[in-house]
Amino acid sequence: MASSNEKKLLWAEDFGATKDGQPDPKSWSPDLGDGSQHGLIGWGNHEREFYTTQALKVDSGLTITAKREQGVSPIETYYGPAEWTSGKIHTNGKVFFKYGYLEISAKMPAGIGTWPALWLLGKSISEGKPWPICGEIDLFEGNGAKPKTIQSTLHGDGYAGEFGITGFLQVPLNLSENYNLFAIDWRENSIEWFFNGNSYLRFEAGEGEFAGKAWPFNDYFYLIINQAIGGWFVGEVDTQLQSSTLEIAFIRHYQVDGIGEVLLPNA
Repeated sequence: MASSNEKKLLWAEDFGATKDGQPDPKSWSPDLGDGSQHGLIGWGNHEREFYTTQALKVDSGLTITAKREQGVSPIETYYGPAEWTSGKIHTNGKVFFKYGYLEISAKMPAGIGTWPALWLLGKSISEGKPWPICGEIDLFEGNGAKPKTIQSTLHGDGYAGEFGITGFLQVPLNLSENYNLFAIDWRENSIEWFFNGNSYLRFEAGEGEFAGKAWPFNDYFYLIINQAIGGWFVGEVDTQLQSSTLEIAFIRHYQVDGIGEVLLPNA
């Protein structure tokens, strides 16, 4: 983290045990299905998974387990019977973040075709500014075929999807073998990414790749955690892969140098 005179914890999630084993509904909502109900067939990426609550489990941490369906699945998707089920949760309408230091302790799934993601979308997506105008911050995206590669991206008006402005970090360890800390230090007009406390990427409004481009990141955003399977980002899925699990130990959001806010609309 950047040097700081003050670090204040504003919000934390430890995914402690709940009565039904699901993420706390005060903070989290599940996304379900294959995206068709939102007009995003295959979640806009030709993904193969169908999201269910059964893929989510909370007990001293969160697990999102993707499973290959056996036989002919009764779950219908945009491409026919579901090949995979998995899970996705978000804080939209419940917890919003603006600036500060956000860190997530996670162990990534293993297997070619897995696509874990820790990311944020602008609150304004529900206020008349559709994606990508609302902005998207990809804290981390993983590709199971590249288990030692971290990819982090910003998407906005004029630079979205495959044209998102991105950075990479190659690490000496397989991200599915241990928990690691993935974080951003998010300030007005800048975002800096950290892996296990070490900076590896920084973007600034109006500078470098962002010269003359929109910067929608000076606003409230909500957090999303999911494990997709297949799709344009990771390609074909290993035919021998039967299941994979994304594990989250905790999430922390800090105010740094007096900078950082959490909005809880229902508090």
